[in-house]
Amino acid sequence: MLRFLFSFSIVVSLFTGCNSSQPVPHVRSAQPAWILNPNQDGKIGAIGVAARTYDQKISTQRKLAITRALDELSLQQQVKVHLSMTKRDKVSNNSSSMNMDTQSNYKSNATITAHIADVYKDKTTGELYVWMVMD
Repeated sequence: MLRFLFSFSIVVSLFTGCNSSQPVPHVRSAQPAWILNPNQDGKIGAIGVAARTYDQKISTQRKLAITRALDELSLQQQVKVHLSMTKRDKVSNNSSSMNMDTQSNYKSNATITAHIADVYKDKTTGELYVWMVMD
């Protein structure tokens, strides 16, 4: 009888111990204010965001984020981009071929010079944020 009570109390304590454990809240580090407001202190800024890249290299991810930030700055400065694409498909006797011709024209009245003001990496998603500010 004593063994039964002892084993019963161990089993009950195990189940109550498992039940009372609460999930640990996921703590996310605070994002910098410039992510939501890149134009600060009278300066024009833009954010470039890049997720993890195919090769898993931080340098590739950084280059992509910088390119996206520069694209955003060029849009803000009204750089005109004209892109035309022509696609031709040809199918004959169960074989296919495709030709694609692209042409791009960029027009701008100003030169954009900018620098990287800050970089932030989200530890949860792995996304890299680059804040570019015009000089």
